[in-house]
Amino acid sequence: MLTDKEVENKLIAFICHNFMVEPDEFNYEESLVDQGVIDSIGLVEISAFMEEEFGIKVAEKDMDRNNFGSVKKMVAFIVRQSAQGNLTNRESAA
Repeated sequence: MLTDKEVENKLIAFICHNFMVEPDEFNYEESLVDQGVIDSIGLVEISAFMEEEFGIKVAEKDMDRNNFGSVKKMVAFIVRQSAQGNLTNRESAA
């Protein structure tokens, strides 16, 4: 299982690569939408990345400010989903 810091690093790398920002250009504890880094489509892209990279399930009901409100909240969501065994079929079959 990945550490929180490893999850954070992978998530930040994805955000920087796909949304053309540098790690020091946004606050990890504030909403990426509010900061103008991403829009609602960006949230969908990040959720797809989470499912692919970390093998977790992301339901539509999960895509709220409690789970997607900041990088830190997304990291906590990924770690929580992994710990609770909320994995995609690909991961649960492995």
